Amino acid sequence: MNMKTIPGYVALLILSFVLYSTKPAHNIYYSTLPVLMLIYPIIVGHRVKLRFSIKDILLGLIVSVIVLLPYHLVAGGDIRKISADIVIFQFLSVSLPEEFFFRGFLQDSTGKTFRAVLLVSVLFSVAHLPRALLLNDWISLLSILPSVVMGWLYMKTNNILPGTIFHLLANLVYIGRA
Repeated sequence: MNMKTIPGYVALLILSFVLYSTKPAHNIYYSTLPVLMLIYPIIVGHRVKLRFSIKDILLGLIVSVIVLLPYHLVAGGDIRKISADIVIFQFLSVSLPEEFFFRGFLQDSTGKTFRAVLLVSVLFSVAHLPRALLLNDWISLLSILPSVVMGWLYMKTNNILPGTIFHLLANLVYIGRA
């Protein structure tokens, strides 16, 4: 991990604690978190890899079905709870910014090894700590598990798109079961 990544991650953690402590976290100020995740890598001059490739889209969808379908079948849920505005919000405010920052910036800056995938997955889970502590959403700390999948997808494709697809679908499955 290079020195450009540490201030960005620390700023993200601090901002997350501040925002989640304001309850509810879904106010206008909450949008500063995804904005930070999108602009910080650009400000420090890091080029995040995002390509629209049919092969990578299919990989993201296939891995999503293989990993998420069993969870959905066991945990249950109702996909009718998921509206278009939830999908758009999850894509633009959660999945894309988080993959942009964590895989496209942190993991890319750390290396293309499974060790980098694990390190960034731990950081991803720790970034959910404010949500766990302040909103009593302890299950969010289990985000380390899907993060390993998203990191592996990035490691294999050098593209944040498959991980973003998986991330979006994992969040929707989680929301649908609630």
